[in-house]
Amino acid sequence: MGMLSSLKKVENLEGKKVILRVDVNVPVIDGEISEGADWRIRAILPTLNYLSGAGAKIIMIAHFGRPKGRDMNFSLYPVFSRLKELWHKDKIFFSTDVIGKETEDKILHLKEGEVLLLENLRFHKEEESNEEGFSKTLASYGDIFVNDAFAASHRAHASIVGLPKFLKSYAGFLLEKEVSMLGMVRAKPRHPLVLIMGGAKTDTKLKLVKDFLNKSEAILLGGILANTVLYAKGFGVGKSLVEEKLLVEAKKINNISNIFLPTDVSVTESLERVKNPAVRKIKDIKPEEFVVDIGPETILSFKEIIKKAKMIVWNGPVGYIELSEFRKGSLEIAKAVVENSGEKIIGGGDLIGFLSEQGLINEMTYVSTGGGAMLEFLAGDELPGIKVLESQSY
Repeated sequence: MGMLSSLKKVENLEGKKVILRVDVNVPVIDGEISEGADWRIRAILPTLNYLSGAGAKIIMIAHFGRPKGRDMNFSLYPVFSRLKELWHKDKIFFSTDVIGKETEDKILHLKEGEVLLLENLRFHKEEESNEEGFSKTLASYGDIFVNDAFAASHRAHASIVGLPKFLKSYAGFLLEKEVSMLGMVRAKPRHPLVLIMGGAKTDTKLKLVKDFLNKSEAILLGGILANTVLYAKGFGVGKSLVEEKLLVEAKKINNISNIFLPTDVSVTESLERVKNPAVRKIKDIKPEEFVVDIGPETILSFKEIIKKAKMIVWNGPVGYIELSEFRKGSLEIAKAVVENSGEKIIGGGDLIGFLSEQGLINEMTYVSTGGGAMLEFLAGDELPGIKVLESQSY
C-alpha cells in the first residue's frame, strides 16, 4: 500500500476552489434526515471545518441512492438542509444541478470559507460510466480535488477516479482515518479476533471470510450469508434468500472449525402479517418459512465467543431488523459487543443505523462509514479511489 497525499500538504488554501467528494448516502424519511441517521454527514465535518477555516471555496459533490436519471426522490436537498443545521447555515448553498450555468454562477460568487453543494452526481449517467468529458467539466470548477468519500472509493466512477486525472488530488481526513484504522485491522489485528458477518452483500462478505480464515479465531455468520452456507451444507432454509451463485464457494467453507453457523433460528411464514416468530432447530425449518433471526441457543453460543475477543469486526445485522419483531438477535449480539473490553470495529449502513437507534453507537471503538468499501479493503482488494490517490506524489 502506497502513501496517500494528505490534505495538510497543501500549503495555502486561501481562495483556492476545492472540489470535495463526500459520501452522504444516509436514510431520508419524509424528506428529512433525523439525528443518528446523519452519521455519514457528521463524519465529513472535520475536513469541512479545516477547508473552510483555511479560506478555501468548497464545491461539495456526492451521490445519493440509485436514481435512474433525474429523479427528485433522490435529491441531495435533504442533505443540504441537515448540513445547514449541523454546520454554519449562512455559509452553505445549494445548486439544483451538477453542471451548467447555475452551478458556474454560484461558484463564481462563492466567498472564502463557503460551501456549494451540487445536486446528486448520479442524475448524470456519465458519473457511473466514468465518462472522461464529465470528469473534465467537473474538474474545470476547481483548483484541487479532495476525496473524503471512503465509502464510495471502491467504485471506479467519474468523481472518484476521473477527477484526479485533471486535478492535483488529496485525501480528506475521514478517508485518511479509514485507511489508517482498517489498515491496522488488516495488517496487525489483536487476538483473539472475532468477525461477525450478517446482512446482505454476501459475495464481498464471503471473500472476507475466506481471507480471514487464518487471521481470526472465530467467524460468526448470520443473515443471507449464513442461509447460503447452511443451504450449501444440505439444510433447507425455507423461503429465505440464498445466493445461488455462491453455493460452490460456500461449500468450501462447510466444515471449517473457526466458522460458526446458527444452530437454531427464528422463523415466520409472512413478512407482512407479522406474529411472534417461532424458533426452529436448523434441521426443522419448514419449506413455507422465512429465517428472520438467529435463535436463543445461537445467541448464547455467539455471546460466549464474543466475550473472549480482544478485537471484534462486525458488518451487517444478524437478523431482519427492518421489523422490530426480528431484532432480538442483533440487539443481544450488540450488547455482548458493548460489554467486551477489546477493540470494536463496525461497518455497514443498516447496522450503524440500528446501533444509533439503540443508543449503542458511541460504545464502539471505531465506526467505519464504508459498507462494501470496508469489506473490500479488509479483504485486501485495491480500492480504485485510493489507488489513484496513492499514485500521485507531491
